[in-house]
Amino acid sequence: MDVKGSQEDSYVFNELNKTASERKTWLLWGLIGFGVLALVFACCVVLGWKSLKLAIDVIDASADFLYKTKRVVLVPILYFVVTLIVVFVWLGMLVCVASMNKIEPHKTIPQAKKITATSDFNYWALWYMLFGLLWLVSFIQYKTQFIVQVSAASYYFDSSATKDGSADVGAGFKFAYLNHMGSLALGSFIIAVIRLAKIAFVYAARQAAKASGEN
Repeated sequence: MDVKGSQEDSYVFNELNKTASERKTWLLWGLIGFGVLALVFACCVVLGWKSLKLAIDVIDASADFLYKTKRVVLVPILYFVVTLIVVFVWLGMLVCVASMNKIEPHKTIPQAKKITATSDFNYWALWYMLFGLLWLVSFIQYKTQFIVQVSAASYYFDSSATKDGSADVGAGFKFAYLNHMGSLALGSFIIAVIRLAKIAFVYAARQAAKASGEN
């Protein structure tokens, strides 16, 4: 009789039982943890049922709106193309304005150029160009949002419990260009001022850090 082999088999058997017992314990604790999470989730659903139902209704209405008004998707695409055209035209004008200044090779980046303003007018003209771009892009962005919001509002007020309404995208364009262009331009102007101030502060902070060196 091989006593040594029998002892090794008994040891392996005991180790397998120990591993299986530990696995069962971890699975039991995992089951308890998931059970607690499921109970908490059920409580959240019961306590927030009205909010959940409202959110589902909003998602359902949004899906119906997009399904019935597929043409509204073309509005952001249209103004994306317009924004690209504006940016490319602006870049050409910026090159013309920058060419009035002193242009030198960059000290550390061979491919870059260093632009030094030759007068106060040329210096502020660059900032004016930047502000103009921010204003135009903000105006296009918020005008697009306004048109979509008018389309959604017209769909909502034309709908009822018995029928789905129809969105009037043309009314959004009409309101944006004929009725509320001044308000959109003023709001875009305020947003552009805020964005320009943010850029100016970041630029000033970087210049101050560059001037101070390692101090």
